[in-house]
Amino acid sequence: MTEPVRGAQGCTGDHGHARLQPPSVHADRLALLGRCMAMVVHDAVQPVASVVTRGQSALRWLRHDPPDVEAAIASLERVVADAQRAGTLLADLRALASPVERPLQPVPLHAVLRDTLHWLDDDLRREGIHVAAKVRHDDVVVMAEPAALQQLFGNLIVNAMEAMAETPIQDRHLTVDQWVDGDDAVVAISDRGCGIAADDLPRLFDAFHTTKDEGLGVGLAICHRIVTDHGGSIRAQSCREGGACFEIRLPRQDQKTVSRAAAR
Repeated sequence: MTEPVRGAQGCTGDHGHARLQPPSVHADRLALLGRCMAMVVHDAVQPVASVVTRGQSALRWLRHDPPDVEAAIASLERVVADAQRAGTLLADLRALASPVERPLQPVPLHAVLRDTLHWLDDDLRREGIHVAAKVRHDDVVVMAEPAALQQLFGNLIVNAMEAMAETPIQDRHLTVDQWVDGDDAVVAISDRGCGIAADDLPRLFDAFHTTKDEGLGVGLAICHRIVTDHGGSIRAQSCREGGACFEIRLPRQDQKTVSRAAAR
């Protein structure tokens, strides 16, 4: 495996001494600003489009005779989830430029993984991807911001889906494994896609580094930011049987300590 990646480039700004900067520096900053703006648009399009699609579905269910209220409610619940996802995404993009303190709380890790897979269930089914979720400890708790963890795991799962676009449908397997290693809660997300070239590994989590024909290389930089904000580490490697594996380690909390804190 690669060593844990602990640094990522982001969008930075300096408002002082602008007149003393050479034209090349000013041009570089304008170019970086343009990339940051494009980054926001690129990564926000999917959840916003999903809000529209699922909102339209809810309207169709309500216009049925008789209305299918339960189906409409299910669609609207997805609308709310997608809107929250878009809000979290924008907050994380801002964090690339100027990291902020996140309010952390005790979070059951298996619940975040379950909710993330549920959120992406329609997309996984549509792509014909078989999911194997291996949760070995359902009592693992980490101090985290739940929406940020969902964004982290969601980004990695979406990346895995995209990596398997050319994989024969019968071989499209996604594995989400969760276990405990000493003081760490560990999550591994593996796919059967195209894998990771050795030359890409050192820069895989750098902002704007991408291995795709389209896209700006932002998702993994956001993943890195979220993990380091939570005191953890993230590693990547190509799997022997093909595809890629991402391993996330987060400090786990002792259940007794969490219970005592909640009782105060």
